[in-house]
Amino acid sequence: MSEVALPGPPKKRGMPWWGWTLIALAVAAVLGFVALTVLGFVAYVNHSVGETSPDHPFLEGPAQQPDANSPLLCPDRCFDIGTSSLLGVSAEDVAHLSIKDELHGVGDLESSTVAEVAPAGGEQWLAIGGDAECSFIPTNAPYFPVGPDSASADPVSRVQVWETDDEVMDISTRLFPTTEDASAFMHDLHMRVAACPWQDLDVPSAGGLDTSLVQITAQAAIGVPNEVAAVGWVREGTPGPRWRSYVWDLQRGNLIVQVRVLTDGRVLEQDVATFVELVAARLGDLQPPTA
Repeated sequence: MSEVALPGPPKKRGMPWWGWTLIALAVAAVLGFVALTVLGFVAYVNHSVGETSPDHPFLEGPAQQPDANSPLLCPDRCFDIGTSSLLGVSAEDVAHLSIKDELHGVGDLESSTVAEVAPAGGEQWLAIGGDAECSFIPTNAPYFPVGPDSASADPVSRVQVWETDDEVMDISTRLFPTTEDASAFMHDLHMRVAACPWQDLDVPSAGGLDTSLVQITAQAAIGVPNEVAAVGWVREGTPGPRWRSYVWDLQRGNLIVQVRVLTDGRVLEQDVATFVELVAARLGDLQPPTA
């Protein structure tokens, strides 16, 4: 009798080697994507924290001086309010600040006087518990919103406004009767910056308490032409400098040009300093109209 062959154990049916290879590659790709996403997020957070941390240092350098080395004397040589139209900047200029959208161009906004624009801001400042001598509201023109200066008939002009997302830069001017008057404003501003390091305002804060600390810090001196004086300050609130206002007033003769940059932390102090030096250089090149 012939032997009957018994069936052997069934062969294991597994996935071919190339299938496992595809799975391994897919898993590697997913893990790689996740890793890149995590690294990108970490980099973003580190970048944000680095710019907005309360420990982020201000620029160091020589103290600013409110006087020009060689002041342009008015009434001998004076600017008029029409000079403001010559101070507009281009998209290439504001690229230093990562701002690219012109919201209001030269000539879009009407001129006014200090007395027409200051009182509303001053009333709001006093209403929230601000000190009259320390009214460092990031105003859009060179004036103090509280006090005798707020009643001045000096003309002010808003030259330009640029805005991208939460970053804003604007340029405005104020025309004083004489160089002496403009210089007095610069000296007053310089002294107020030093005398007003903190303000405790009665406004709701993130924690729900009715208080908000505002810090005022003088900016380090920047390079300006001999006929230009410069005073700059930074305003920031609690819990840290995520929202900063960088404000520079530049004086030449009887004209003061204010450059203001509002940022949520993406524009750094060095960016502002570089941009303001550009504006100061152009101010130094302007020629007062002949009589």
